[in-house]
Amino acid sequence: MSSTSPRVSLVLPYYNEENFILPTLKAIAAQDTRDFRLIIVNNRSSDASPAMVEEFLSQSGLNYLHVVEETPGVVSALMKGISLASGDFITFLNADTIYPPHYVSRVIELFDANPTATSVMAIDIYGPPESAEAKARLRRVLFASRMLPKKCHAGTYAQSWRLAPFRAAGGFDTAIWPYVLEDHEIMVRMMDKGPSIYDERHYCFPSPRRTNSTAVSWNGWEKIAYGLLPARAMPWFFYSYLAGKFARRKMMSAALRNRSWE
Repeated sequence: MSSTSPRVSLVLPYYNEENFILPTLKAIAAQDTRDFRLIIVNNRSSDASPAMVEEFLSQSGLNYLHVVEETPGVVSALMKGISLASGDFITFLNADTIYPPHYVSRVIELFDANPTATSVMAIDIYGPPESAEAKARLRRVLFASRMLPKKCHAGTYAQSWRLAPFRAAGGFDTAIWPYVLEDHEIMVRMMDKGPSIYDERHYCFPSPRRTNSTAVSWNGWEKIAYGLLPARAMPWFFYSYLAGKFARRKMMSAALRNRSWE
């Protein structure tokens, strides 16, 4: 282990993930760089996952910090991780997503190659990267990112940020945005601070289990409006329009704890 501080803080929140988290941890342990510290946040799990996590990590050789966040909700868990982060970059992970061995090193490479960038975003794919389906997905997201460079095209689980400007903008914070879609709202505060980088070589593999949507996402019309409205309208769209609608529909961050697959 190097005596210098790792450049990347990986923040991984989890809640009752005993059936899914080990493959993710194994993927983290298989990274081709160790220039990171893993901050893993137990958000009041009631299953065997905390013991599983600690047993694996204690034998992994990884630089890690395993902590508990008592306030329910993924954003509360993310906030805990952000408060403990250090280094140049912060990368957010999901407990059921698989990250290829070059994931962290690619984050560092893309930030270093783009010194004005505030974020590096991975593309979610659902098959081997050489498959026709994955290649089509990569092309679609790259096209969207070029056409709408100030919009979000990646979930929290695929986002990496330059830590200093991310913190300066407030990061993920329930006092700023207590609702779902924190991954899109953060772009409203970050979109004028520097570009987001997407690259066909930077991808991850989310779990296909995530099929619940109405309780944790916007409706079709809201999604269309997000795509069509200009970037300058985003503060109004989120803070004057969506916030009220999400509050009435009780689409709070803690709703992400509800799982349609259970």
